Amino acid sequence: MKMLIQRCGILLILIMGSSGFAADLETEFINSNASFSQVATVTSNGVKTIYVSGQVGIRNGEIADSFAEQMDVVFANMVEQLEAAGATMADVIKLTGFIVDIDAERRTAYSEARARYFSADIPPPASTLIGVSGLVIPALQVEVEAIAVIGDD
Repeated sequence: MKMLIQRCGILLILIMGSSGFAADLETEFINSNASFSQVATVTSNGVKTIYVSGQVGIRNGEIADSFAEQMDVVFANMVEQLEAAGATMADVIKLTGFIVDIDAERRTAYSEARARYFSADIPPPASTLIGVSGLVIPALQVEVEAIAVIGDD
């Protein structure tokens, strides 16, 4: 039996077997507004998967000026969103970054900022870095989204 769930433009296809997977499925949307949710979680069988929407260099309604400043705001925002879902940066298993006008200098700044937020004691998350021509607001220079997994205690 197939079940389709559509929410916020995301289509999730679940194939239900005899395990009763869908009966245990719980979703939560955190820090939502009329346009989107900052965080969506899916919990099943004691495991919570956390999807953090793309975080950008906006803090208190202000866009940071430089790329390096935006990077710091992006990861600080990421920490806050993960904490709202009960997770930390150590729980992140996948990052996807989008950099406007990507070049060696911006890749280096991204890597340096990322290293400040991920411990050297654990393997880094799987990562993808994509160069883009622009983001939703022209002054934004970087956006990063994440997937984290934790036990649902």
